[in-house]
This record gives sequence, structure tokens and C-alpha cells, in this order.
Amino acid sequence: MKSKSIILGTRGSKLALIQTEKVRDMLKNAVQGLTVEIKKIKTEGDKDLKTPLSDFGGRGAFVRSIERALLRGEIDAAVHSLKDLPSQLPEGLTLGATPERIDPRDVLIADHYSIDTLPTGSIIATGSDRRRVQLKKIRPDIMFTGIRGNIETRLKKYENDAIDAVILAAAGLDRLGLNSRISQYFDPEVVVPAPCQGALGIECRSDDDEILSLTKNIENMNVRVCVDAERSFIGSLGLGCHAPVGSYARIDSGEVEFTGFVYSDLDDRCITETIRTDREDVKLAASDLGKKFRLFFIEL
Repeated sequence: MKSKSIILGTRGSKLALIQTEKVRDMLKNAVQGLTVEIKKIKTEGDKDLKTPLSDFGGRGAFVRSIERALLRGEIDAAVHSLKDLPSQLPEGLTLGATPERIDPRDVLIADHYSIDTLPTGSIIATGSDRRRVQLKKIRPDIMFTGIRGNIETRLKKYENDAIDAVILAAAGLDRLGLNSRISQYFDPEVVVPAPCQGALGIECRSDDDEILSLTKNIENMNVRVCVDAERSFIGSLGLGCHAPVGSYARIDSGEVEFTGFVYSDLDDRCITETIRTDREDVKLAASDLGKKFRLFFIEL
């Protein structure tokens, strides 16, 4: 690099800063003498916690302001929870590296209850239709209510409001050191996670070869294989960012096991399928599975 410096853009939440500091440390360990600056950017999703995310365009609510700063050259790269990043990126931007993925599972916070032992009529808070429809199939007698805000805010609402449980991502609790709050982990093939849940992504300008070369120093190829497949699935499914969709890939004995999930409100059905394939073929196989699911919706 010419200057051996980089500016990383991120949301200003505690979790986002922890994730960006992790990336900063990885970059500094990989590139001797590198200077890393972190710049906090407030996103649409952070500014208004009362409006449903769907009114902001879904997952993109947490990245658009950061992407604009990236395209304007105010930052050199952006650090995201990769599940917040839509499968189709704006022109001029690319996913430069996927340095880390920790536990992708969804978890229950419920004062030592499990989903099976919660009393009939219990109220679970979640802002995710994907979680709601999958858990409703397990416990049709459970009620659900919406919730917004960061992890700390959601935990406070659970403690203070008239709700019996909340569903969160294990990764966020892990990064915040709050694992002790978890009552139950859900098998990712039973409650299929959001695509790329638990993974970090570094978004860069497509034509910035210097920064792209720098971020490649911390690329994790095992993570990349899995998240590329998960993003390929939702991209080919083509149902938009509001549909309850999940996908999860894991490397097992040299192959990749991939699970895709989508919910059809036309016939109130959760559709889930798991395939196994080679690492080199999983991205295409996941895309084909998404197209297969899409045909099902067209036929309905």
C-alpha cells in the first residue's frame, strides 16, 4: 500500500464497534505498520426504532448510509454484520472479505424455559418473520409480538415489559459476552438462520484494488464458501427482503451441507430442503435450489 492506512466505517452500536475493532485488530496483525481509523455512521435503521424495518426496505436499512459514505470516499471500507447486507450490492461496491463467522444459531432468552416448556399463551418478542413462522410451527399455541432496537434494548424490554421470551442471534450475545442469558440454542436445520448470520463482511469499492488487496489478508475461505452460497440462494430466490427466508451452509468432511428455507403465506407452509455438494459447486447448487423454490411460488 502507498499510505498503509485505512478508514473503516461502521454503525455506532456497541456490537457494531466490537465487530469493527475485531476487524481492525485482524488487519493490524496481518499488515505491519498499518494505521486503522474507525468512523461511526448513523443509519436509517438506527435513527427510527419505532418504524418497522420493512418501511425502510428491510435489511438495507442498516447499510445504506454507510454505503453512501463508502461511494463518496469518506471511508475506505465498511464493516457489517453480513446478514444485514443485501445479496445485491449497489453498483461500484463489492464484498471484499469475510474474515470471521461465529455461532450462526438463533437462541431463546426465557428465564431457563425452552420452546417446549414455555406455558401455553406465552408471548415471544421478535422482529423477524422468519423466526416467528418457524417457531409457530413448533408451538402454535405461542403468541408473538414485534420488537426493535439493539440487543441491550431488547433484553431490557424482555425484563421490563409483559413478554415471556425473546429470540436473538447467538453471535451478537457471544460478542457482547452475554451467553449466560441464553436458555436454548436452536438447531440451524430446525430454525434455519438468517443468511450469513454470525458472519462479518467487509464491503469495499469495486475499483479500489489497494484496499481490496489489503482486506484479502484477513479473508477466511471456509467462511467465504458458506456465505457466498447463502447469498446466492436468496439472490436467486428473488422474493425481496421482506419474505421470511433462511439459509445455512456448513463444511462437513470436505463437502458442504446447505439448507434453504422459505415460508409461503399463500398456503401457510414452511419449505425446507437440505443438500450436500462439493465446495466448488455449492454456490451454483444453492442458486439452483433458490430457483426451484421460486418456481413453487410461481405455480401457486
